[in-house]
Amino acid sequence: MKGNALGLSRMEKYLAVIKVLENWDSITQKQIICKADFNLAVPKDYLNFLVKLDLIIEKTIGNKKVYSITEKGQRLCKYFRLNDDDNLVFNGTKITRID
Repeated sequence: MKGNALGLSRMEKYLAVIKVLENWDSITQKQIICKADFNLAVPKDYLNFLVKLDLIIEKTIGNKKVYSITEKGQRLCKYFRLNDDDNLVFNGTKITRID
C-alpha cells in the first residue's frame, strides 16, 4: 500500500489490515505494518479483534506469529471492494490498491 495511515479511523485501519492479508498470506505483524504503510505499530488489540471476529487467523510458525485472512475476511474484502481501484472505503484517502 502506498500512503499514510495517520488520521485513519479505527475501522479504516482494520480494513487496511484485511486488505493487506487478502494479498499476502501468513505474514507477521511487522510485515502488516510495512505493507499497510502505517507510521505506527498496529496495536495487538487490533489484530486480536479481527481474530475474534474470525476475519483473520493467527498461527505460530516456528517462533513467529503470523496472520492470514479467513474465508469470512475474504468475503468482507469483496463486499467493500477493498482491492478495486474505486473501492468504497479508501476512496479519498492515500491508501491505494496493492499491486
